[in-house]
Amino acid sequence: MTVGVGVESPARKGRPRDERIDEEITSAALEVLADGGFEGFSLEAVALRAGVAKTTVYRRFPTRDDLLVGALVRLNDDLPPPPAPGPVRQRLVEVLSGVRQRTPGSVGGRILMHAAAESGRQPGLADLVESRVLAPRRARLQSVIADGMSNGELRADLDLGKVIPVLVGPMLYLGMWSGTSAACDVSVEAVVDMVLGGLGSVR
Repeated sequence: MTVGVGVESPARKGRPRDERIDEEITSAALEVLADGGFEGFSLEAVALRAGVAKTTVYRRFPTRDDLLVGALVRLNDDLPPPPAPGPVRQRLVEVLSGVRQRTPGSVGGRILMHAAAESGRQPGLADLVESRVLAPRRARLQSVIADGMSNGELRADLDLGKVIPVLVGPMLYLGMWSGTSAACDVSVEAVVDMVLGGLGSVR
C-alpha cells in the first residue's frame, strides 16, 4: 500500500455531519495505527474498531489516505498552547517538558515509531507524517528559538534544522526511559541549561 501526500477531504453537500461520529472513527483509526502500524491499516479495520458500518466510514473518508490524514491531525489535539512571551530558557523548558511527557508508549508515540519503521516501505508516509504531525510541533520550538536569536539571548547564526534535534533528542530518550532512575534524575531544566551553554549569545 502506498500513502499519498497532500490529501484534502473533498467538500460535501447535504446535512451537516455528526462530528461525534467523526471523532469516534478517527479515534478508532489512531488505535488501529498504534496497534498494527500503517501496513495493515484499512477502512474496514477502522470500521470494526469503531463499531460502525463500513459505509459510515466511507461516507466521511472515501479513501484510505483521507482517513489517514483525518486521524493523524488528531495526534496534535492535545498540544498545549504556545508558551507565553518570556525568557527563552523558560519557554524552552515549557515546550520540551511537553515533548518529554508524550512518551513512546502512548498511542501517538507508538504511531510515530511505526511511521519511522515503515516509511521506507510506504512511499509518501514520511512526508505525510512530517507535514501533518511533526511540522506543527516543530514550529513551536522554531518560534521560541527564532525569538531568542532576534533578541540576543541566542546566537544569531544558529541553524534551526540542527538545533531542534539537539533539543528534542534528549526529551525522547528521557521519555522512553522515564521509569528508570537514570532518566528520573535528569530534569528538563538541566538539559536546557547544558544545551544553552553552547547556543547562547557570545557577549
